[in-house]
Amino acid sequence: MRKQDIALSLAAVPAVVVLISSCAPTAKNVAHGNLTVRCAETLSGQDVTGGGVSGTGRCMLTGVLHDSGPATDYRTQNGQEVLIRRVVAGAKGTITFVITIPLANGSREPWTIRSGTKTYTDLRGRGFQVVDNFTGTPATFVLTGTVSQV
Repeated sequence: MRKQDIALSLAAVPAVVVLISSCAPTAKNVAHGNLTVRCAETLSGQDVTGGGVSGTGRCMLTGVLHDSGPATDYRTQNGQEVLIRRVVAGAKGTITFVITIPLANGSREPWTIRSGTKTYTDLRGRGFQVVDNFTGTPATFVLTGTVSQV
C-alpha cells in the first residue's frame, strides 16, 4: 500500500465508526411521559371478593405508549378496600395495573404498575382511575398518569 492510500483509509475511519454506532441497537427503549388507558369491559355480574375474574374486555393505551388488547380484571376485597388487578395484553407485551378503590370515603382511586412483559418489562407508573363507570353496559374505566421505563 502506498502512503497516499493509507492516509485515505485512515481518513475514512471516523465516518465508518459514526455509521456503525448510529446503526447499533440501544440497550433499552426509554419511555417517559403521560399515559391514558381506556377500557370497556363486561363485568361478571357477581360481587367477586376473593381474587377471581370480575370482568373482561379491551383496553387502549395512548400517550407515551400506543397499544391495545384484551383485558382481564381480578377483584379482591379486604374490608372497606377493593383491589383490582387489571391485566392488559397488548401486541407489545402485557401490563398489570393494580387499582386501589377505597369503599368507605369515596376518595380517589390510585393505580400503579405491578409488572410488565416484553417491551414493558421495566415499565413503572402511577396515577388515578378518573372514570369508574362500573354500572354502564359495557362498564368503562379510564386510567391517567405517568410512566417511565428504565
